[in-house]
This record gives sequence, C-alpha cells and structure tokens, in this order.
Amino acid sequence: MEGQYGWGTFEDGWRKGPWTPQEDKLLTEHVKLHGEGRWNCVSRLTGLKRSGKSCRLRWVNYLRPDLKRGKITPHEETIILELHAKWRIRWSTIARSHPGRTDNEIKNYWRTHFKKGKMTKNIERARANFLKQQ
Repeated sequence: MEGQYGWGTFEDGWRKGPWTPQEDKLLTEHVKLHGEGRWNCVSRLTGLKRSGKSCRLRWVNYLRPDLKRGKITPHEETIILELHAKWRIRWSTIARSHPGRTDNEIKNYWRTHFKKGKMTKNIERARANFLKQQ
C-alpha cells in the first residue's frame, strides 16, 4: 500500500495518527477477551491496522480501566518531587508509587511543570528533605 505522510494515513500498511473511538472499542474488547500480551497478534485478530507496539502503548497509557484520570494532585506532586530527588528520571520506578498513573504521564508532568535547568524551590526542598532522611 502506498503511504502518505500525515495524520490518519497509512504507511507500510499501518494506520498512523490519532486513534478513533471504533479502534479503541476493538482494542478494549480484544483485551477483555484475550488479556494483555501478544500485542503483535492484535492486528490480525481484530482487523486493526495498527502495529503491536501501537496497540500496547494505547492500552497501557490510555485505555486500561485502572488508570486515574484528571490532574495530578498536590499530594502526588509532593511524592513525585521526593522520588525524583532519589531516582532522578527513572519514571517507571516513580510511577510504581502512583497506582493508576503511567510512567509517561509522570514524565510529561515533570517536563511541563519543572522545566530542565529551572530548579524550583519545591524541587530543592524535596531534595533537601530526602537527603535529611538518609
């Protein structure tokens, strides 16, 4: 299949761009029936024109029923700051302390609220508190 570049187009037989509600429904139904895993088979079994990696990322980051929706709370932010002082950019390690939040969500939160090179008082305070506890 000849590919075009842009949103919602096909490239090498795979659909690129935003997911449709119908695609989300197909993926959700597939996972309910077959469970997570074997993502490379999803396309063949469901008719989705998405790669296994794309299906896995869509499920993990957006469709899982246990995901928390909405803004990160001040309490969650405090924990992120404290754990960042300890683990730096090990987002998956930090995410384990936030059930329902993904490593990608925490990374994006960090990057949008605490820009690289601009250390805020909160970050310094969290680092100082963490180091005191050591």
